[in-house]
Amino acid sequence: MIRLVVFDLDGTLTVHNSSWLRLHEAFNTQEKGRAYYDDYFAGRITYQEWAELDAGLWKGQALSEVQKIAADTELMPGTLETIRSLKERNIELAILSGGIDIIACPIAQRVGIDYVLVNKIAHVNGVLTGDVEVHVGWGGKVQEIMQISKEFGIPLTETAFVGDGKNDIPVFSVVGLSIAINPETEEVATAASVVIREKNLRRILPFILNHQ
Repeated sequence: MIRLVVFDLDGTLTVHNSSWLRLHEAFNTQEKGRAYYDDYFAGRITYQEWAELDAGLWKGQALSEVQKIAADTELMPGTLETIRSLKERNIELAILSGGIDIIACPIAQRVGIDYVLVNKIAHVNGVLTGDVEVHVGWGGKVQEIMQISKEFGIPLTETAFVGDGKNDIPVFSVVGLSIAINPETEEVATAASVVIREKNLRRILPFILNHQ
């Protein structure tokens, strides 16, 4: 029985691959952002350092510009209907993402999900400070989904996770139902118990509701 569904954000509830990348594009910091990306995956810096370097590139930028990006974010087709259907069956919902709160939280509000666990970009008086609080590291979602499970009082065996990326693979192995939607690699697809190769979030419903 599935009583809690936890969603990744980028590529799952939205069609965009990365909220970090979208800010790099908006603020024209892609070149340095790519260098930091390469440094992290080459093992030259930690995830904390990577996040701090990225966020530091946006110091002084207006929060209002980020809010425009959040408002313009395209949802995965079927997202609103899927969330509504799950709520009608009293299934608890959450977002767990390595993305950033200033984009994730407005999207969560749009779709009707109250619980969001993501990284936090600091801002004061409508301006980004360049600081970040890391709450979800790359590939570090296992401890975080355990935190969510405890928060809702629902065991992981009765929890489904829906994601698309390599950083979702560790969490796939600890939940009762793992769903890869448009998996970015075959490694992701192999790790999930259900694979959906279509940009339509409604396709997850039969697999979740069959566990009711």
